[in-house]
Amino acid sequence: MARKTNPITQQEIDIIKSIIKNNGKIPIENPVDCKALSYHIYAITDKTISESTIKRFFGFHVSNFSPSYDTIRILREYISKTIENTTPDNDQIEKLVIDFFNPHHFENIDKGDKGFHASCRKIALHIRSNPVLFEKIMEPLAKSETGRAFYYELFPDYEILSAFQYKGYEIYLQNEESYEGKLFAHCLLFMKYFFDENFVLLKQKWLLILKLYDKNSTLHPFVLGRYYQVYLIGTYYFKKKEIATVINEVFRVEKKQPRDRQHLFWDFPGFHYYVCDALWYIDEYESLLKLSEIALKEFKKSKEFIWKGYYDHLYLYNSLALVNIGKAAEARKNIKYINPENFYFITKAYFEKLYDELQKRLN
Repeated sequence: MARKTNPITQQEIDIIKSIIKNNGKIPIENPVDCKALSYHIYAITDKTISESTIKRFFGFHVSNFSPSYDTIRILREYISKTIENTTPDNDQIEKLVIDFFNPHHFENIDKGDKGFHASCRKIALHIRSNPVLFEKIMEPLAKSETGRAFYYELFPDYEILSAFQYKGYEIYLQNEESYEGKLFAHCLLFMKYFFDENFVLLKQKWLLILKLYDKNSTLHPFVLGRYYQVYLIGTYYFKKKEIATVINEVFRVEKKQPRDRQHLFWDFPGFHYYVCDALWYIDEYESLLKLSEIALKEFKKSKEFIWKGYYDHLYLYNSLALVNIGKAAEARKNIKYINPENFYFITKAYFEKLYDELQKRLN
């Protein structure tokens, strides 16, 4: 299909570039910044401009590029929702959010309090679409024990992690004293560098995490899974000959994960969930099939993680493994268990792309 005629002048294009460069939340100084901007645009507008298009738009890739009408329209929307949207309401919301995560009317909140989780979820949804607000509240939340526990630990958001949320995790690390919390945040920053394809910082973070890990510690399955996600991906890129050894370790650790513990998200196979993600990235399809089947068959399904779509994600990993080992017919049987509408907001676009990949491989 031919592009629509671009009705704007070069002068307006230059203005858009200048506004985003000088007043935006993502610094556009190097080609690598274009990936972060692409993530940020999606997080703010729910629309996609590819990293390569942004590189051409800002002149990092020399070509006879002329931006499409749709590209300009999305950039205009992005500007209006971030740079120009600095109303006084943001100041009121800032105070409300900070007060919410620093409550004075009670001393302690149980980490498993579902009512409080629901309120935090509403706030997290608002924050992800308002980077101006996030810039103002990220430090107070990271310095607050409640903010760390109920925002940063519950809502690591892959759709905004590389764009701006990572800044909050850097501050989180400066304030968190627990070993488990520090390991968790370092693993999140590893994934930021992975998404950015920044292999220098990726290796540095991988080595730091391996050094930090204490195999004798008791970790929540979600944190332990993130550690092995990092361990596998880092080993694949920097010590590939040791992958088989790490995978064997994964299955030894897997056997020790409790199947019947209920409190605070222990009722979901969180270890398996994050390790499946790593196995997908490193093309270990047989191991991915085996681990995803254990997660789906040996753990009782939790209502919370049903509505969050996490089992859909596990069926998706299982299907991707099947189709990549030549069992497309079996993979097709899983489609009825996968509904992209169920995908939880903090990874919705991430898993939609995996679902599209599955569909391509099945067709």
